[in-house]
Amino acid sequence: MPPNAFSAALTKLRERRTLSGREFSKLADVDHAYESRLESGDKENPSDETIDKLLRGLKLKSTDRDAQILRYLAQHPETRTDFVIYVLDQEQEAVSFDVFTMVAGTKHRGTPPAPDVLVGMAQKYLKQLSESSDQP
Repeated sequence: MPPNAFSAALTKLRERRTLSGREFSKLADVDHAYESRLESGDKENPSDETIDKLLRGLKLKSTDRDAQILRYLAQHPETRTDFVIYVLDQEQEAVSFDVFTMVAGTKHRGTPPAPDVLVGMAQKYLKQLSESSDQP
């Protein structure tokens, strides 16, 4: 498993587009060695400019959930990798960016619940919050 959540997400998103590292680096206009170090976890916290290039190479708009996740992870690489992979495997409608950030920011004592359980709890909470704010 990749050493941090940012590297795991970047690798997952690149593979989703079925690009090799070299192809992706060229499309993103980022040095291949640097892109490779980002994916391996040797480098963390890329600049906003680099993230913009990576997103262009991935053909993601800045408003896309997966683009927002990648930006979040550049600042929070300690996020649970298994959770990030789980969310990226789900459709955008199934796990929103709000749910992602709510769960990603949680800390647990002992063994944390499975990603699907955490997502379900966050969705339930947000639904209850929305319903209570709709009440007069």
